[in-house]
This record gives sequence, structure tokens and C-alpha cells, in this order.
Amino acid sequence: MTAPGAGVEAWLADLAADAEPLSPAHYAVDLTEEERRRAAGYLNGEDARLFLRSRLAVRRLLATRLGEAPGAVRLARTRGGKPYLPDHPELKVSWSRSEDLLLLGISDQGALGVDLERIRLIPSATQVLASLYPALPPQADGAGPEFFFSAWTLLEAAVKATGRGLAEGVGDVTLSFPARGGATLLGIARTGGEPWAASTALLEAPARTDAPLMASFVTRGQLGRIWLRRWPPEGSAGDG
Repeated sequence: MTAPGAGVEAWLADLAADAEPLSPAHYAVDLTEEERRRAAGYLNGEDARLFLRSRLAVRRLLATRLGEAPGAVRLARTRGGKPYLPDHPELKVSWSRSEDLLLLGISDQGALGVDLERIRLIPSATQVLASLYPALPPQADGAGPEFFFSAWTLLEAAVKATGRGLAEGVGDVTLSFPARGGATLLGIARTGGEPWAASTALLEAPARTDAPLMASFVTRGQLGRIWLRRWPPEGSAGDG
């Protein structure tokens, strides 16, 4: 499969729609020993299942993009936890899971970070956000969940793009809060080079749930178009 054009290729994967049972062949062929070990370390069986399905989804989608078998895709992480493809350094990858939904992004334009959240009520949302980002505007008081998650996903995607992690990198992120609501990215300190670009958007959730989704994409340089696909395809119960 070839890239559709400049920008970010993105997949929204519904892990609950992939009804294919996880057979021993998946463990032996499509996952690495380290991934199997991580799954075995979960105390909650549902958490282990979601980890397995999300990692299989990442591998299958990347395999489709790269023309490789899922188990042959080499995934690695920097010391800060940022994923990368050792065999394809020209491509940048980032993914985020919110319960049983996964957002995967791929770009050849520069560093990339993505984040996905189901929009829901958060108790004491303003206080939670202020503990992470103290420079909130007055309109944050009493703002709804969309305001909270537009800022939250942008912060998460920005620190993922830098590879610094939330605890270390959130202080470098500067947001703007337009009067129309939501949050936008102004910049990321201590990064130099090209400026950063970002996009935050509401995504339609699968029909089985009425919870809308908030997604943020942060890239180095021009963001370009976001080419969003859904996986599995509509009407398919397998991996498409």
C-alpha cells in the first residue's frame, strides 16, 4: 500500500470489532517475546487482552503500509519511550489507545505524536488540567469536557512528538485558548529547528458507542492533510 500523499496517515482501529480469536499462532508469529512477556504481566485479563489486540492492530496496519508480515515489523523505543521503526527511519509513528479504540499515525514529514481520548465527564476537570498546565484561561472554569480533552490530548500528543514523556516535557508546551473554545498549540520549548504544527478534531465513534472522540496530531513542520481510515472496514468482522 502506498502513502496517499503528504501529511499524516491515520487509522482509527476498533479493537472490539476484531472478533478473531487470539490463537497461539498469533503469539508465536505476530508478536515478539517481549510483547508476550508484557501481556503476561498484566494482573487483569481484560487489560492483557486489550494490550494484545492493540499491539496486533499496530503490527498489522504497519505491515500493510510497509508490505511486510506483521511479525517482521521491527518496533523499538527510545530511552524516553517514543516508538520508532529501526528499518524505516524515514517514517515516524505514534499511537494512542483509549479503552478499546486505537489511533495510529504515520508520517514521513518529521516527528509525530498522536493522542486519542473518549470525551467524558472528568470530576474536578479544571483542577486536574491545572495540575498539569497551570496557565489556564478564566474560561476554563466551568468549561465542558470538550475543552478539557482538547487541551489534554494536545499536551499528550506534543510530549509524545518530542519523546520526552508527560512528566518531563509538559512544561515545555505552550497552548493558546481561543475565545471560540478549545485549545491550540503555540509551540514547544527546547526543541529548536522547524516550528511545530498541530490539529485537534472530534472523531465519530463506532456505532456501538455514543461517546464522541477527541484526537490530536502534532508534527514537526507542516502538518498537511490527515488521511483517516477506519479499521476494520465497515461491515468487516476481521482485520480487513
